[in-house]
Amino acid sequence: MADGALNLTFDEYLSAKIVEKAKALGVSPQELATTLLDQQFFDHDDFTWTNGDPRRERTTPADFEGARDWDEVRPEFMALIEKTFGPE
Repeated sequence: MADGALNLTFDEYLSAKIVEKAKALGVSPQELATTLLDQQFFDHDDFTWTNGDPRRERTTPADFEGARDWDEVRPEFMALIEKTFGPE
């Protein structure tokens, strides 16, 4: 298995479900199975995150560089909309 290949055998029910869902999504059954397994076994701790762990909740605007509160931005935003599209 040095090349990353792995052969799996699914029962009839699971095979039919994978084929059905893959067809609905417009992907191959192999691609769907790979994606689902990737999601199931993905572990954030296996990676080094350059912008910090994405699981960490950012709760204040100070966590986002250059972010401003909506109350401060809204008047500018509304003026831009009015300038672009005209008054309501």
